[in-house]
Amino acid sequence: MKRTRPVLIGAVMGLILSAQMAWAADATTLNGKGHMGIDLQSELISRKMKLNGQHERERVTRETIRLSYGLADTLDLFALIGPGNVTFEEADLGSHNRPVAGVGVRSTVPFADGYYTGFSLQLLAGQVSKFDQGGTTVSIQDKWNETDAAVFVGTKDLIQDPEPDLRFYTGVKFSTREDKLTPQGGPSSTAKEDSKLGVMLGMSFSDRKVFRFDTEIGSGDSNNIMVRLGLIF
Repeated sequence: MKRTRPVLIGAVMGLILSAQMAWAADATTLNGKGHMGIDLQSELISRKMKLNGQHERERVTRETIRLSYGLADTLDLFALIGPGNVTFEEADLGSHNRPVAGVGVRSTVPFADGYYTGFSLQLLAGQVSKFDQGGTTVSIQDKWNETDAAVFVGTKDLIQDPEPDLRFYTGVKFSTREDKLTPQGGPSSTAKEDSKLGVMLGMSFSDRKVFRFDTEIGSGDSNNIMVRLGLIF
């Protein structure tokens, strides 16, 4: 499966590159009205959780395909799907990779002198049934859900040419996560995110034709790194 994944991704990218692509002139870091995007997105997230009254550090990794559609020049709808895993560090529990799925919305609105403001919201969910602990595999069902939201402001294009486009943004993020853990033959317990607010800093780069690259870091009790590489058509 690991060998076939790059081949499949390459085939998808080849099909997209063969199509006629364009970037909406008024779209600020978004697809533009009527345009679609496909991105490969990688995330690493570390959260402070509370489980049975005790503090627990949870680490989440995800490798997803992000499909998006420009409902307007200022609004994108998107869906995410791909593998992910979760690790509870204090409990020494590391899950096997399992599917992750989610939906979301991102909006940006330009204002004076090329700057912009915006917000994003995404809802994610998944389920894990196997964890590794101390070299053995244990059966623990983890049904989880996650909500991530952010409000941000961004710079004008720093390259000052019609193309490409380079912008930075910063803002406040809000996130909640809940893991319902049920060991085989045992009672359930719930891990919840201990603190919900943080700050974020991101960068968006595009050639305003086909290609885009985004990266974002967040800090607080929930720390995250996100890298996204994609195409618009």
